[in-house]
Amino acid sequence: MYEQRRRGPEGGDGRKAARLATHSWEYGWQWRAACRGEEASVFFAPNHSESKEEKHVREHRAKAICAICPVRIECLEYAVRTHESHGIWGGLNELERRLLIRERERRAAGDRLWRVR
Repeated sequence: MYEQRRRGPEGGDGRKAARLATHSWEYGWQWRAACRGEEASVFFAPNHSESKEEKHVREHRAKAICAICPVRIECLEYAVRTHESHGIWGGLNELERRLLIRERERRAAGDRLWRVR
């Protein structure tokens, strides 16, 4: 079951993770996140401007942490569900999450078309 959730949006069934993701901390997935602690600052843009290269390095560091996180899918589903507009969540930045949402909406529309026929 754990492996099924880990596959998530890349080709697996992320629906279980989506149901587990919540608007509150009641299930505690956030407490198990690899991003908690000193490295948390790499997940969000600094208060000052950063160069394109600095942003790339910061996001790469954040995504490396996400890659080993046991709750990456829950984190991503939380960010998608709450329309989080800042930072790296579940290994995706803002643009990547918007593209994921758009792709999911496109697939859902296609599924509805197939059901109508």
